[in-house]
Amino acid sequence: MSAFAQFAQADLLEPKQSVEIKNEIQKNKNSDYFNLANIVDNFLNNSIKISGNIDNSVQLRQEFISITSKFNQGNAISAYQEYNNFIDKLDDDILLLNITKVLYKVGFFSLAQKAEEKIIYKNQYFANLNDLERSYQPKATLNNDDEIFFAKIYASIFFDNSALEAQQELLNKKQLYQKNDYYYYLLAQSYFEQKDYHKALSTINKAISINSQNINYKLAKADILSSSKKYSEALSIIKKLKNDTKIIDFASLIRIKEQILITLSAGNDRERKYSSVYKTYLEGNYEKAKKDCLSILNFDKNNDKIIALYAKSELASGNVERANSYFTNAYKINKSNTDTLMGLGDIHFIHKDYKGAIKMYKKALSKNDTKAEVLIKLTSAQKEFGDDKKALNRAKSKLNKASAGYLDYYNCAISSAQKNSVLKESYLKHSTMINPLYELSLGEIIDLNLKNKNFKNAKSLINFASFTLEKNYYYYYLLGLYSESENKKQDAIQFYKTSLDLNPNFEIANIKLLKLIPDKKEAI
Repeated sequence: MSAFAQFAQADLLEPKQSVEIKNEIQKNKNSDYFNLANIVDNFLNNSIKISGNIDNSVQLRQEFISITSKFNQGNAISAYQEYNNFIDKLDDDILLLNITKVLYKVGFFSLAQKAEEKIIYKNQYFANLNDLERSYQPKATLNNDDEIFFAKIYASIFFDNSALEAQQELLNKKQLYQKNDYYYYLLAQSYFEQKDYHKALSTINKAISINSQNINYKLAKADILSSSKKYSEALSIIKKLKNDTKIIDFASLIRIKEQILITLSAGNDRERKYSSVYKTYLEGNYEKAKKDCLSILNFDKNNDKIIALYAKSELASGNVERANSYFTNAYKINKSNTDTLMGLGDIHFIHKDYKGAIKMYKKALSKNDTKAEVLIKLTSAQKEFGDDKKALNRAKSKLNKASAGYLDYYNCAISSAQKNSVLKESYLKHSTMINPLYELSLGEIIDLNLKNKNFKNAKSLINFASFTLEKNYYYYYLLGLYSESENKKQDAIQFYKTSLDLNPNFEIANIKLLKLIPDKKEAI
């Protein structure tokens, strides 16, 4: 059994099987569409020797990038054949789940199903596989020739800046595909890339009318509406998706898109600034969130929402006492802010004042009695306090109805469990049981393993993320952490630099780099 499987299948508190807008950091409008151009350049052309650090994954990763590069260049026939052979080499469920997602995303649906069939413990990943099918699978039946044709179109639209040519090719085959939802999705994207939002909207609506379950189509519609400055309509779609508790793969992206749309449509400056920084927080870029909060507080020192968000970012960074100070300041200004109440509950919990934690969590719950994150924390505090069974069962019942997702457990891991490695690991197990591919949970797990000097597990977990990690800069950050833990300073420096090349705003990599080269005023 793999290190990841051992981690995910280990004893949980209460196991419950069920479940970026475009990466602006990389300055590439297509980065949300499986764009590996940056990682190809930075990996294949990098002079760093990685094999000594993450040896098992290097060959697979290089092969994967080579195939993907061919796909991006429109060589769909070769990519199809090579992806097919690549699947035959994989024998780990998590890697197969990774590649299943990749192949669904780019439209090689038959290959995705082949990878899915190779997964041994399908029951364990039943919710994930159902989610991927619902997120991407077209209603129309496609043969191999169809998939390869559409793959070429996909590459032309998203990687070759040839949306007009792709559109013409699609229109030439309209009679053949007039009842095909995936055809209309790609045609809508070709219009979208050319900024013809009116045609893009009417075309994506055709795709949705044929296949109303496809999450990817709905997100595409939200992007089209947003680009048309119809923010309220786009936000309505996103909020409906956010309330769909069965969505796993897109859950994080949906929350980030929500904040982007709020930023674009906000009626006042305070709301706009908050949602902009909150988006950064949701992306896991806590150091950048802190900097942005402090910048706002220089001019708006009594903004309790920003003060609480700063405190949340400090807590996520492990700075408990500093977080406590800011949560306390926010509470003095506004005693009904849910984030502040939860934050103070977390501080009480961390200091083992479970009675105080329960009091604050209940106050937070009174503002939103279906918020799963509060219910998870309340249940844990009641267990530690030895609360009566009736109260505990009431909280558990509400938690079951709230359908906690992987983001809720991750949020608990970086807040109330920040100084309790056992509880933190338990929350992360919950998160990875629901979504084994969520990179921020993986990053926390890897960090825990490194701190516990469990280098074998850390290496194994990085291997799982190595060839399909969505945010490329985050993979190099993990390599930097691993190299630093092995006292390989120069390797760590180069990996952090590569991470920052891909994402200049990823502040934690910058901080770690500056600690290794303190004589430098700027990391990059």
